[in-house]
Amino acid sequence: MFKNIFKRKQVINAQPVLDLRDYTPEALNGIKSINAVAVLILPEYPSPEFMEMFSKIPLNAVACQFNVAKNRKIVTINGVKNSSDISLPNNCFAIMNGIIILGNAIKGENIEYVLNGIVLKKSGIENEAKCVAENGIVYEMDFDENKMKFFSNEVEVDADFIRNLEIGTLIAAGNSISISADVTEETIINNDIKFFAGNSINCSKKIKGCIQARSVVGNKIEVKEK
Repeated sequence: MFKNIFKRKQVINAQPVLDLRDYTPEALNGIKSINAVAVLILPEYPSPEFMEMFSKIPLNAVACQFNVAKNRKIVTINGVKNSSDISLPNNCFAIMNGIIILGNAIKGENIEYVLNGIVLKKSGIENEAKCVAENGIVYEMDFDENKMKFFSNEVEVDADFIRNLEIGTLIAAGNSISISADVTEETIINNDIKFFAGNSINCSKKIKGCIQARSVVGNKIEVKEK
């Protein structure tokens, strides 16, 4: 299907997903190198001619490589998502990038998926779909997705906000959580509040230890300046 009509060979750089299933040996011969690819997809049963040409291509910083049937759809999920946002078709191969919160099982027939980036998984969930690779950082926490307050970017949390939440709520933000100075350890513990931030949590020094014990953070917990 793909033919190299130019004499100069192609350099493939910085691709989240590179699908080579439809490439012919002639097209592969037109690739000089493959660099910085998160997921490389090859045919399920590549021909000897395909593999001969493919083996000649230098691979640099290729995170993972999979053989996938040609009739399986490749699905890419990007950004900040939680389970309720994710619906996968049967017979697919899914690549989940960015920040993913998995509070419920991923359901469907003949589904395989790769987790990239920062992932928060509910402890003990059993998916019908099969996770074939976990790249990046994958955390587990016991939480109830039905009691989650989810913010795709950032959120400011004060004591009044927490008092209006259900006991046992997970406050989750794709980027950062800023906790006001009026929030105390007692407020957090009595309401059984947990935190997840893809990047950082900013709080006062007096509650930093409590936040460390009750949170998952992709980057760091910072102390607010007075």
